[in-house]
Amino acid sequence: MLVAGAGGHAFELLDILISEGKTKNLVFFDEINPEDIFQDRFPIIHTQEEVKAHFEKDPFFILGTGNPQVRHQFYERFTELGGRLISVQGKGVAFSNFSTGAEEADIFNLCFIGANTEIGNGCLINTGAQIHHEVKIGAFTEVNPGAVLLGKVLVGKFCSIGANATILPKVEIGNRVTVGAGSVVTQDVPDGETVIGVPARIIS
Repeated sequence: MLVAGAGGHAFELLDILISEGKTKNLVFFDEINPEDIFQDRFPIIHTQEEVKAHFEKDPFFILGTGNPQVRHQFYERFTELGGRLISVQGKGVAFSNFSTGAEEADIFNLCFIGANTEIGNGCLINTGAQIHHEVKIGAFTEVNPGAVLLGKVLVGKFCSIGANATILPKVEIGNRVTVGAGSVVTQDVPDGETVIGVPARIIS
């Protein structure tokens, strides 16, 4: 299995993989940094040719970065090379029996996924985040640690919801929106905006 990325996010991802016993033939990919070994144990490859050769033996890959745009870029590149995306689900996650799409997203430790939620392909729900009833999240959106999305919130594609941010019920967040850490979003946010503060306000 190949992890796309060998930076900070990959450290926490590796702990989940170790706890699940999924480290056999584990390889990391990083085309920026020159290191050849990750965490003193796992090989790092650096070129597209190496990735393609790896996929001929094992087509599965995991997104090892948190940034929504980079996650999507890796997904596009690696699927074109013959890779097949798989997701990670950590320990202590509370799943509703009526949630959908979580199997296509990375769900880290100690998260809550409520009833009638829909989580898009390639999303990252990071440690301790809460996704409450009837929330819908678009593809490749990142929900950072401790963020809370309350009932019937709608979040678009390629968004980043900051650590410990709270999105109040029925708020609609457009595509490619950034919500600052600790913000409380009380009103709808259009596409492409950045909001911060309590209550959150648009800054760009």
